[in-house]
Parts: sequence; structure tokens; C-alpha cells
Amino acid sequence: MKNLKVEKCSIPEPFIKDEFELFQKGIYDDPQINVFINKKRDFAFLNPLPEINYLYYLTRVSKLNLCNYKKKLGIFEERFDRLKHLFTHNINSLVEIGAGEGSFLSVVKRYNKDIKLTAVEIAEDSTSKRKRIDGLRNYCSVDELVNLGEKFDMVCMFHVMEHIINPYNFLLLVHKLMHQDTLIIVEVPSLFDPLLSLYNCESYRKYFFQVQHPYNYSNTAIVRLMEWYGFVTKQVISYQKYGLENHLNWLVNNSPGGDEQFRGIFNGTNRYYRAELESFGRTDTVFWIGMSG
Repeated sequence: MKNLKVEKCSIPEPFIKDEFELFQKGIYDDPQINVFINKKRDFAFLNPLPEINYLYYLTRVSKLNLCNYKKKLGIFEERFDRLKHLFTHNINSLVEIGAGEGSFLSVVKRYNKDIKLTAVEIAEDSTSKRKRIDGLRNYCSVDELVNLGEKFDMVCMFHVMEHIINPYNFLLLVHKLMHQDTLIIVEVPSLFDPLLSLYNCESYRKYFFQVQHPYNYSNTAIVRLMEWYGFVTKQVISYQKYGLENHLNWLVNNSPGGDEQFRGIFNGTNRYYRAELESFGRTDTVFWIGMSG
């Protein structure tokens, strides 16, 4: 960390007491921002913290024209498949914070047409697509729902926490949306991603850290974070979203988006490959499932 000024106050609890070292100079979209990682290798942060405006936020998937590739993977359907055991008869209302175009909520609606669905999304360009979901209520901020006194049976946040600069203020609001039996699901990209933690793929490491993700968590770090702010852990699921063809494309071609030839050759092996990574907890994604303490 020599000759590099670190804004210690920018590190959230409970990680502020960890020891950090420089992990990478520069990130995908800003060479002036560095990455620091703790000794446990389970939490990393950007320094200096970036300033982000999400009102007209464009995802990197959109910027790189990877939307069709992501759609082919059936990510939203598979996400629901991994979580559907949680959708019991007690789940009558659900809010998704950071709902985007409402793709996950559409899958939920197909599974349970009677569930009361609510979306929170600041980006205005996706509003029209969310409005296609029958009965969906749309809000621009969590504050709006808190002011209305709304409570939900399930709160979902998929790839949201890594965007949040101030977890304390944000999770304080989330608590207010929950009653005693509310389930909360948090999905984050994981620092235990095999391309980082197993293969040490340099091109992927440069791609992984981006300005929209000031904090980067893992299976263990997301538990520490949520429990520090008063939540109770019920389950942690290691989930490998991308498969063998994607990893081979990174290792051979140093680029995202997978490869049709690799996909064709290794399609039969892919399911077993992902399952093995999940069994070892070395995955690109993690689900944390809990309740309010």
C-alpha cells in the first residue's frame, strides 16, 4: 500500500477492522481507481470510491452487446429454479429492489399469478417493460415504500448490494419493509469466482472490477455484512451462473460472451462442471437468504 492513499473511512462495517493490501491498480472503466483486498481474500473495495448516477444507468451487459448471450443462458428462469423452494404458501407479497426490466418478477408471476408484486427501480428507461407485468406496482425508491408503511413477505435484491455505497443507511430502510417472518434474498457476484480464485485469469480480473461495484463480496463476506446489520442467516447457496464454455473463452480468448464452438463440444459436461464448482463453494455468484433479527 506504499505511495497509495487509502480512504479508510470509505470501508463499511464490519470490514473496516480488516487488514488490506493493494490487489490491482486500475479497474475496467477507470485506471485511476485501485482495488484493495483483505487478508481473508473475501472482501475487496475500490479506492477512491466512485461517484455513480443510476438514474440513467446502462449495464455493462448492454454496453458490450451481451444481452442475447445472457438471455440464451436463461439466467432469470434458473435463478427462480434455485430459489423456488422458498416460495411457500406464506409468501403472498414480494418486493424486488433493483428490479431492472422486471425479468425475474415475470418468472415469479408465471409461477404464482396471485402473488402481490412490487418493483423498486430508479432507472427510468426500464419502466415501460416492467409495466407489462400484470398488477405490478412500481416505485423509484425504497423510501417511498417505507413512507407508505409497506411490509412484505419476501424482499429480493439481486446484484444490488455491491452497488451500495452506504450499507448502513440502505439496510436500515430494508429492515422497515420486513415483518417478523419476512424472508430476504441477497444475490451478489462473488470474489470466490473460479476465474479469480482458481484460474487467476488476469484478463478476467481486469474485467471483474468495475466502477459500479464499489464493494465486492464473497460467500463469507456477505454473511458478515448482513449479520452485522442485524439480519439472521438462514441459508447460503453457492451458485455458478456461467459454465465451462464461458471459462474456456476467457482462458483462451480473454473475452466475455462465451464461445459457440466450446458450447457445442462441452454442452454435456457443463452441468457437472458447474455442480462441482458449487460443491466446493468456488462460484461466480452467491445467494444469501435470511430474516430480520
